[in-house]
Amino acid sequence: MVAPGLVIIGTVSVVYGALSAIAQKDIKRMVAYSSIGHMGYILVAAAAGTDISILGAVAQMISHGLILALLFYLVGIVERKVGTRELNVLNGLMNPIRGLPLISALLILGGMASAGIPGLIGFAAEFIIFQGSFSTFPIPTMLCIFASGLTAVYFVILLNRTCFGKLDNQLSYYPKVVWAEKIPALVLTVTIFFLGVQPNWLLRWIEPTTNFLAASQPDRVVLHQPSKLDKR
Repeated sequence: MVAPGLVIIGTVSVVYGALSAIAQKDIKRMVAYSSIGHMGYILVAAAAGTDISILGAVAQMISHGLILALLFYLVGIVERKVGTRELNVLNGLMNPIRGLPLISALLILGGMASAGIPGLIGFAAEFIIFQGSFSTFPIPTMLCIFASGLTAVYFVILLNRTCFGKLDNQLSYYPKVVWAEKIPALVLTVTIFFLGVQPNWLLRWIEPTTNFLAASQPDRVVLHQPSKLDKR
């Protein structure tokens, strides 16, 4: 079986991505390295091969796509308006004087979603992965849970240095963000929040496919029956 090797690669990817993100000084690279870690969760879940872990893996793919789309979009707006992505230069974007309070607020929410804060889609997907993978690979799953804490660390670093702090730049007010630029971010934010509050809308849609995938595993572990979804 290749599952033990895959779970090792996945666990290393989760820890490596988190530690590499912490070391970055460029906010776009920080978000990119966070993506490596979240892909590791999917690999661990796929290697576990249980009904619940595969359900969590697909949910994480959708969650990751929404969250990373939001974060990269917001980082692009910041770079376009401010002219830099360097953590050591950015500060005080949340202050209305800067002209980017809404973008900063959405960036904070995106960071919270990526860190797995309850109430957002990132938490639901990661929780299902950990629940489904623990019985098969307990130690790698615990390492992934530890790495999820590191995710909160580097996003706190990113948000603290970009959205808060003293206005010590020479330029106080940045170009205005028009509504045409805000709407895509708002749509992604509402979707992330809605699926976090009502994850069953997503899970009911993907569960028939994930159950079929789990049933095709030669040595699968059944931890979840389709009928139990209606009892959640």
